Amino acid sequence: MQPPFSRFVSVVALTWVCSLPVPIMAQSPDDDAANTRWQLDAMIHLQRMRAFHDKDTGAQPTPATIPQRAMDADLSGIISTYQPNGDTQTSSNAFFQNLGTNGRTCFTCHQTQTAWSVSAQSVQDRFNASSGNDPIFRLVDGANCPNADVSTLQNKLQAYSLLLSKGLIRIGLPIPANTEFQVSVVNDPYNCNTNPTTGLLSPTSGIVSIYRRPLPSTNLGFLSAVMWDGREPSLLSQSVDATLGHAQANASPSAAQQQQIVNFENGLFTAQRMDDAAKNLDADGATGGPVSLQAQLSSFYIGINDPLGGNPTNAQIYPQNIQPFSGLDQPFWNGWRQSKSLGGRTWRDDFQQCTNQHYRCCGAQ
Repeated sequence: MQPPFSRFVSVVALTWVCSLPVPIMAQSPDDDAANTRWQLDAMIHLQRMRAFHDKDTGAQPTPATIPQRAMDADLSGIISTYQPNGDTQTSSNAFFQNLGTNGRTCFTCHQTQTAWSVSAQSVQDRFNASSGNDPIFRLVDGANCPNADVSTLQNKLQAYSLLLSKGLIRIGLPIPANTEFQVSVVNDPYNCNTNPTTGLLSPTSGIVSIYRRPLPSTNLGFLSAVMWDGREPSLLSQSVDATLGHAQANASPSAAQQQQIVNFENGLFTAQRMDDAAKNLDADGATGGPVSLQAQLSSFYIGINDPLGGNPTNAQIYPQNIQPFSGLDQPFWNGWRQSKSLGGRTWRDDFQQCTNQHYRCCGAQ
């Protein structure tokens, strides 16, 4: 007999809103005020969504230890996470603790085997293993809309269809005051944006539901913004809003818990370590894998090697830095390993050509 999700087929209509991240360095006092207003309105919305009560109470399965060098199989080989500070005991780390009221932890949506995010397949596996009781399946944001019917297993498959099919979580964002635009709903298949209880009150007020996959909580030292749209001013702020929102906590995590969550996230480095065809990507002179990635952080800054002249030090682009697989181009290596080295050279040479043409072209072909 097929598992529940495999038997479920649906047609999903989805309106997707995309925006480029705003660099953290560009935040201003006006941005801080807007973030404060957003946080307040978003938290008010989430508290109101408690009217849609979850009957499911499944616990979050969690390993006892995250090893210093964790390795998990993926579709093309092995993905690895490296923690420079050693193993993490999950029982004593706030990232893995239940700080809310619905059984969720940070680990619910940020797991090792999916590069510290989730995948549609992993969500489907969790649904099948728990009959939809795993903590990721909560009405507040796991469902297409908090007012969804989850009274039967078949109804759950309908209610959590975006999470199951695409790994998407619902985010209710308040429309800012004094906007220079209006929101028109063209299609609302889940009755969420057009319902004043869960969505818009008017074309210029209320909540807009958007859907996105949780971002990986790894390699954060290389990012220029927090969240897809850069709305969070810091990781500490994000840890608070995630606990109050996704975990539906009654109180913010303590300052010590916030710092422990952020320290753990900042200590994660994840990359592909082995390819089924090319084999080890961190051997024989190659610098793939998470250990080599972590070693680059100390010399990294936003704008380094910017091909458009955005380097804050005014240094010129140095394409020779782009050579993580240069050690795999020896003639005795197999074709797959040589192809990775060739890919790196192609990217590097295209960057060099862009530089020589005064940045009039951009990117590898």
